[in-house]
Amino acid sequence: MTTSETTAAVVDLTDFLPQDTAVIEVLAPGGRQIGWFVTLAGPAHPKTIAASDAAARKALHRSKLIEQAQVNGKKYVADERSPEETRRENVQGVVARIVDWTPIKIGPETFAFSDTKAVDLLVRPDMGWAYVQIAEAQADDTRFTKASAKA
Repeated sequence: MTTSETTAAVVDLTDFLPQDTAVIEVLAPGGRQIGWFVTLAGPAHPKTIAASDAAARKALHRSKLIEQAQVNGKKYVADERSPEETRRENVQGVVARIVDWTPIKIGPETFAFSDTKAVDLLVRPDMGWAYVQIAEAQADDTRFTKASAKA
């Protein structure tokens, strides 16, 4: 194909761009449908971009501290973190890409979606089954691709 033929051809990539959101149903342990729907932010959603930018800023700051310590001939000492802090940080990363969910009830408490409520719920060890499903769905980019996209 010549340059002029390549330039004249137009390839429409619109159907291959990710959707802003995708909805999943969180299943009960064992796979039973329970009606809990979670709306996830896609790769280009403002919530995803903000979470990505925050993680990058944190990594850059840590890199800067390490470099400054090396330049000054000092030893870099990383902050000591507990397993609870690490778990909470991981959950916060997943929650940062949740847009909304169907309100749920556990005992007397109702959990309408908010970032704070979501972290408090999903950090609980007994809610690991839900956390894993949401995290895996976020990692599956095909969930955010339009069904009509054809190769």
